[in-house]
Amino acid sequence: MESFLQARAQEIVYGGLIVLTFPGRHSDTHSDATPNVVLQLLGSSLMDLGVVSEEKVDSFNIPVYSMSPKELSDVVERNGCFSIEMVANLLVSQVEDTSSVPKLIASHIRAVMEGLLKQHFGEEILDELFDLYQKKCEDHISTIISGKAVNFLVVLKRKED
Repeated sequence: MESFLQARAQEIVYGGLIVLTFPGRHSDTHSDATPNVVLQLLGSSLMDLGVVSEEKVDSFNIPVYSMSPKELSDVVERNGCFSIEMVANLLVSQVEDTSSVPKLIASHIRAVMEGLLKQHFGEEILDELFDLYQKKCEDHISTIISGKAVNFLVVLKRKED
């Protein structure tokens, strides 16, 4: 985030605004944040396929991090180029019928990750991987929708030097 803010500081005029949305977490606990659970299930699915070595899975590193509001505030303060004008939690709507959620998650993760997975593991595993992944999402749906998902809306204003 620090590099991102530094780059945006070079692009945005003094007094200009930038609006960001990103997944985050309420607390300082990383492991129960929904993005972490979803990616852990993907890693577990890769291992359970049995056709990919543990070393190959371990070498697949995705730099994803869900910030807490305090961490966001700290990184903006360290950067020094922006002031926080607003931070809001965008509610992640809870659905009553969760039967379609695993397929939706699997589709979204596939859309985002397919190119990376194909490059690292090969195209031949993708259909089987995402079938298994969807099943794991079904098995862990209560953890996924337990209310720990949060998206932040942040408005930053470019300070004058």
